[in-house]
Amino acid sequence: MNDPAPVTLTVTEPLARLTLDRPAHGNALSYAAMLALIEALERAHAADPPVLLLTGAGQDLTVGREKAERVPGVSRQENLRLILRANELLRTFPGITVAAVRGRALGFGTGLALHSDLAIAADTAVLGFDELAAGLPPLVVLTYLYRHVHPKAADELVLTGRRLGAAEALNLGLLSRVVAEADLDAVVERTVAELGARSPSALRLLKEFAGRAKSHRPPDPEEFGEHAVARLVEWIENGERS
Repeated sequence: MNDPAPVTLTVTEPLARLTLDRPAHGNALSYAAMLALIEALERAHAADPPVLLLTGAGQDLTVGREKAERVPGVSRQENLRLILRANELLRTFPGITVAAVRGRALGFGTGLALHSDLAIAADTAVLGFDELAAGLPPLVVLTYLYRHVHPKAADELVLTGRRLGAAEALNLGLLSRVVAEADLDAVVERTVAELGARSPSALRLLKEFAGRAKSHRPPDPEEFGEHAVARLVEWIENGERS
């Protein structure tokens, strides 16, 4: 099903505000919505504001990708590569990215929080990687998850697919900050306003340097991500589900 505007982007210097806008579906990301997200992130790169805010309309950030969707004329590899492209665009955004995490942030939604520079969550938020429960091994998740949490914790998260409360997610390193749900909007707006008042060149330099400081940690996300997509497609098409 095609949505008129599954993702919206508004840019008012110094802030770009990107909203996942399918609230009736938990902001689930269909193929069309993934394309819209990528297009919005590309426009955000072109506009180059110092701050990018990611939010979800309604009660959730996003319940993740529509994993069972099959799009005529689109191969599994092409579909899965959209994840890599969206992750890359978010990770390489030259300004500071802030994710406001409300309600469910599952699968790709947890990934959005991890790829953002700051992830501020309501204390009622729920995170987790539910791909395996849907019948898909989350190989793409493992291209970046070990960079954020201990390998033992990462393995447990993807193998069990259990849902995490915000407090545990914060302790594991999936979030930057947790606040009362009633305060989330105010805290997020105050944070992006404070960032927007900083020197844009200082923010960009800090972001660039932080990226370089972390880059010594293998594996390379783009190269390993392509390997993950190729292996997952091979697994699906060779009938290795049994």
